[in-house]
Amino acid sequence: MSTVERQEANVRRGRAGSLAAWALLAGGVSFFVGGSMHPGEDPPGLTLKEHLLLLYEDASWYPSHAFLLVGMVLIAASLVALVRGKKTLTSARAQTAATIAAIAAVLGAVASLLHLVAATEADRIAAGESTPITDVSLVVETLINPAVGLSIAALAVIGALTRTIGYRLTAVFGFAGGVAYALAGGTVLFTDKLNFLFPFSAGIAVWAVAAAIRLLLNARANATAGSGVAYDRIL
Repeated sequence: MSTVERQEANVRRGRAGSLAAWALLAGGVSFFVGGSMHPGEDPPGLTLKEHLLLLYEDASWYPSHAFLLVGMVLIAASLVALVRGKKTLTSARAQTAATIAAIAAVLGAVASLLHLVAATEADRIAAGESTPITDVSLVVETLINPAVGLSIAALAVIGALTRTIGYRLTAVFGFAGGVAYALAGGTVLFTDKLNFLFPFSAGIAVWAVAAAIRLLLNARANATAGSGVAYDRIL
């Protein structure tokens, strides 16, 4: 490959990384905002459906989960873009971790959508009727949330160790946030003892923003490396 071709490849890689980075940045911010708006905890001793009814009737349910949904969709989209770009993540381990996280995040976006619309069954819970959307949502979250959280935790660590996405310091946030998300989201159907971990999932947002910043810096470096393309052609 000639110098010009290498420079052009750097520019293309930089552009792809930049688009993915902005999506990841916006996703992290949206996920953080949604989490900070989430309805507070209710009194102990309630059944699962009573707990959900209080959450569903809270005025902040829809805006909070709308932001969380948008955040998960953007994070998923950015990871898919990074995986499809192939050359953006130069480490094979990081590429594999990102592939798994991308698949999990796409499924997580579906789970987030179900979780959002489940609140339409508030009246059915109050009336003691069946709640098919809520029931399906709980099962889906139990299966998907651990995959989302643990795959992002793994990507945060591997990305930092390979110096391809994120930083070592913020990998701690990504790891802790991912594990908290996995434990809290994966046990709701069985116990409320781990619900206190949900706020710590904000670590995912912190990692996403930091990872986006690194991707943007890498994209800028690649663009700078390719800035001599036109000059080389003239010569």
